[in-house]
Amino acid sequence: MPAMARRQRITERANERGFMTVDIALIMAAAFFYMAGTMMGTTLIVGYSHSLGASATLAGTIAGTMNIVSLLCRPWAGRLSDHAPLRRFAMVAIMLLIVANAGYAASPDATSILAARIVNGIGFSGLSVCLAAWLTALIPLDHIGKGMGYYGMVNALAMALGPAAGIRLRSQFGYHVTFAVVAAAMIIALVLVSFAHDDMARRNAATASTAGAAMPQADTGLRGFVERTISVRVIPVAFVFMLFAIPYCATQSYIVTYVEARRLPVDVGLFFPLYAVALLVLRVAMRNLFDRRSFRWFLWLCAACMMVSLGALTVMRGNGVMLVAAVFMAASYGIMSSVSQSAAVRLAGSGHGGRGNGTYYIGLDLGMALGPIIGGVLYERVDPAWFYPMLMIAMPAAVIVYLVAGRAREQR
Repeated sequence: MPAMARRQRITERANERGFMTVDIALIMAAAFFYMAGTMMGTTLIVGYSHSLGASATLAGTIAGTMNIVSLLCRPWAGRLSDHAPLRRFAMVAIMLLIVANAGYAASPDATSILAARIVNGIGFSGLSVCLAAWLTALIPLDHIGKGMGYYGMVNALAMALGPAAGIRLRSQFGYHVTFAVVAAAMIIALVLVSFAHDDMARRNAATASTAGAAMPQADTGLRGFVERTISVRVIPVAFVFMLFAIPYCATQSYIVTYVEARRLPVDVGLFFPLYAVALLVLRVAMRNLFDRRSFRWFLWLCAACMMVSLGALTVMRGNGVMLVAAVFMAASYGIMSSVSQSAAVRLAGSGHGGRGNGTYYIGLDLGMALGPIIGGVLYERVDPAWFYPMLMIAMPAAVIVYLVAGRAREQR
């Protein structure tokens, strides 16, 4: 048995090396720089708008504009990712992000920030879908769960380091210099993408399609029009993931206010670094489960972990319980993000990774938009002690959506 176990571990390491090519590594590195830069800007945009004279309402509108524009662009970004040259598409999207962040750095007033935010939303929508589609075309289907798990680890690291770096840079050098640094990070992403190749991705997709793995052609009616824009089969998965994103994004927006309102003796600044560390550890530890366990198995596990996390936030009175909440939040939303994206790619079918990823990101955009809105309504209208118990409703709703939408078949 020990010898067999050693051989199995050697085989697994060889398989990992087999799908981790130079092109995949370049795309993941580019994803780190663009996501870290995006998170730096997202953390600072409200304060920057205030500093240029924006009211609270206008600052909130400016902050949400990127996600609204991104949501509107997702279906078209997905379709383009299935037809346009991926490297060229990614480079155009990154150029839009460079223009947007240069616009932030040079903005004289809040109106110019709003204009730059619109450009940011278009670039962010296109790049996030394009890079994910590029990876799913390069990674063999039997490694797609593990590969997207690694991609999720890169994003988690960027989401942990980006806000901290942005806050420190802003305190030392101010907003204008900080956004110039973000633009520089986007330039690094552009250089990395320019060295990656997309010809192999296209050959892999074409080979899979000719082998009969592609989806059947949609009809010419309304469903056909919708299917040419998004992946109808992925909608239940996207909706389930949206319901996980709502409590996470509500927490992201309101945990500081929640702690202050309840006067809790916790260092709330530790929550998201703890979350990021836990997520990195969990994704490494579970990397071989993403391709072996079904979507249903992960749904039940992650829903239970989300309930534990929200329950811990409800009774939180010290940093120890906050650590529990952060770890279980990583085991719920963090793990479900990779599982949902892998399921979306499989459901969309070979050659349709762009639309599959685009539909998945629609669920993410909706969760990112609805989370703060629902959180704001709850914070204004219910006692803070009921803030997280009310958010728990999202988990039974996610399970019901999955059970009702039988088309969201189990993924292994």
